[in-house]
Amino acid sequence: MPAHTERGMVIFRHWDAQDGLNEITRQFNTLNELFAFCLQKDPTLLVDRIIIEGLDDNNDARTVTLVFQSVTMAEH
Repeated sequence: MPAHTERGMVIFRHWDAQDGLNEITRQFNTLNELFAFCLQKDPTLLVDRIIIEGLDDNNDARTVTLVFQSVTMAEH
């Protein structure tokens, strides 16, 4: 059987002046759902990690984690 994806998660960093820095997790099952999460327009949600779970060619469970860095520029 060829390798395939089963599911995944997008982990966002969320800053709130009252609660500080938190993580918010959203699950996806399709590439379209992942794409929509990554293109969301909420400026308080920054993509931190994408975790993709699936099976390899031998039907063994595999996980791929993509990690991102972001930076904020102060206004002058």
